[in-house]
This record gives sequence, structure tokens and C-alpha cells, in this order.
Amino acid sequence: MEPQLWIFGLPKDRPTALSFLKELDCKTVTVGRDREAVKAIVDEGLEAHVTLGTFSIRETNLEGEEFLARRLDGTPIIWFGSGCPNNPKVREASLNVVRDAASIEGVEAVILDGIRFASPGEGIESFMTCFCEECKRKARELGYDMSEIEASLRGLLKSIKNLTPSLLNSLSNWNSPIDLFDLLLRFPGVLEWLRFRADCIVEHVADVKKAVKSVNPNCKLGAYLFTPSLAYLVGQDYRRLVNLLDYVEPMIYRTGNGVACLNYEVARMAADIYEKGSNLDQVEVQRFLFNLLGLNAKPETTIEKLRGGISANTVGDETKRAITVVGASKLIPILFLDDPFLKESVQGALKAGVQALSFYKFSEGMESALRTVVEMMKTF
Repeated sequence: MEPQLWIFGLPKDRPTALSFLKELDCKTVTVGRDREAVKAIVDEGLEAHVTLGTFSIRETNLEGEEFLARRLDGTPIIWFGSGCPNNPKVREASLNVVRDAASIEGVEAVILDGIRFASPGEGIESFMTCFCEECKRKARELGYDMSEIEASLRGLLKSIKNLTPSLLNSLSNWNSPIDLFDLLLRFPGVLEWLRFRADCIVEHVADVKKAVKSVNPNCKLGAYLFTPSLAYLVGQDYRRLVNLLDYVEPMIYRTGNGVACLNYEVARMAADIYEKGSNLDQVEVQRFLFNLLGLNAKPETTIEKLRGGISANTVGDETKRAITVVGASKLIPILFLDDPFLKESVQGALKAGVQALSFYKFSEGMESALRTVVEMMKTF
């Protein structure tokens, strides 16, 4: 069966764009909470999905530091325009936005974006959040020792600052996954911290599902998740989330200038390690991270060059990892439409066995790229 085409976004000329998408036999179009856009999509005979920023303080008009995540030193930070995922008011505002989206006439599904904690792409200090009073309360409620978590993260930060080439080399020489135990057992609170974040996200997604069904029993629920190699770092546990979601949509962006993009996230991690360490080699730092994340990618000569994009073969690899956990029926990877290696990326995802592919994003001038995608999909 030919894979389905899904699209994120619409150009300003909606009638022409939707007519074009229908010509391509596109199945689904995702937009923001725009009732007029949803109506136009449905009137054209396509499925309309609505996306929203899950913990967005912009969408919910929450102002003030009380809603923000906190670093280890107590500094409040905004990541991806979001507040603390454990702040009760942020969560309640999130559920209200979800109910509003699900109530839009004609909407087929609500798609969660930013359903996570801060990522490494925000910088290591912002990544190591949140330590506000609400998170400490939630940790106690779920049975976690926040003092142990804080001690491990502080120890990890200190170790990164003391990292030397010889020590990095000893950490990089893994012969099997079990060799990672030595590294992780040095900072046991790090594992607790990652698990805690994942528990919090699963809990909120379960509440979101109830909120959606309370206003629209037929509305489905999906989420834009980080690509598998990065997902657990931000609190996204595919194995548990798949049981709550109708659509699992990994953002497998091999190139891009922002968080969630593989090149951006890994380059930011590499830069943090390289700049905080002592006399480290940029290539070796990249190699260490590729090994840690399970990425079959070749290091660039510099970290700056890595920011330009990661190997196209990673798209196929990450898609396979997602299918192994999620299965093909719920999986809809989303790829960058404006990718210099679009054909290679699409081919990798299709070979992995997907039943649908989504693309970000449809804007003026992207018609040719979409035609290329459709022609490729017809061969599978």
C-alpha cells in the first residue's frame, strides 16, 4: 500500500494550496488553532489536525516567574516559550487549550508540541531543569529523592568541567551497551532525574487524553516527539506514550537551526562539553556523543560544521528505531521539506517501512519538493 502524505502548515493562498494537496492525494493537514483553516481543510475533503504548545505560557497568557522552570541554581528560564511542566496552573491552562482545540468543529486530532522538558539544545544549565518548588513537590509525590538528583547533576557538571582527552577516550571506548553502566553508576541520580521527567510527561499526556475525550469523544490525540535518540533526554518515553497516543510523530530533522533538530541538539551538546572541558578535540567530542546516542554518523572536522546538518542516513536509522518501539500503524515521522538531501532522507524513512510520512512545512515555493516526495512514495 502506498504511504500516506501528511502536511504541516498552509501557505497564505489556502484555496490554491488545498486544491494542490488534494491533487497529490494528501490525507492530513496540520495547522494551529485556526477555526477558519480547519473549516477550509475539511471542506476540501482532507483531515484537519490542530497542534498546540503543550506548556506554552504564550498561548495561555501566564505571566510571571512563578510559572517558569528553574535551573539548579534557582535561576528561572523560559525554554521553547514554555513554563514548568509540573506547575499546576501551567498544566491546567494546558488542559484548557487542549479542550478548546478539540472542540473546533471538524477537527480530527489534537497534536501536542513541546510535550517535554527542556532539551540539551537550550544549553546544559537550562537542560538540567526543573528544580522549582512544584517539581520538588511532584518528586516527593512520585517517590523520588530530589536531593540525590541534584547532587548527581552537580557532580556531572563538575566532571564535564574536569574532562580531559584521556578521560573522554576512556568513556568513549564502549564495546557493548553494558559498558555504559560504569558511566551511569557514577551519577545514579541522573537516571532518576530522567525517569522522573518521563513520569511527569506520561502523567500529563494521560490527563490531556481525558480532556480531549471529555469534549470530543471522536477526536484523536497525537504528539510531535523528539527523534528516538534524543527523546528520553527530554522526558519522552516512547514505550509508555504509545499506549496513550493515536499518532506518534517523531521530528526526525537531520538539519535545522533550532531545538529538536538532530544537528542542532548534538552540536549544542558538543559545544558545551568542548568549551567546559580541557584541551578536548572537537572530532572526539562528536564521536563520543554519536556513540552515546547510538547515531551512525561521521564527525565533522569542527562542531560548527556539524551545525550545518547530520548524515542523511540517520533519518532511516531513527525511523527504524521508532518503528521497533511504536510499530508502523501509529508512526508518522515528520521530516523537513526544505532539506538539501530530501530524496535521501525520504528514501531512508520509506525503506524503514513507514505507512505515512509528514513534512514540515508547506509554504510558498515548496510545491516542487512535494511533487518529488509524492513520486518517491508511489514507488513503495
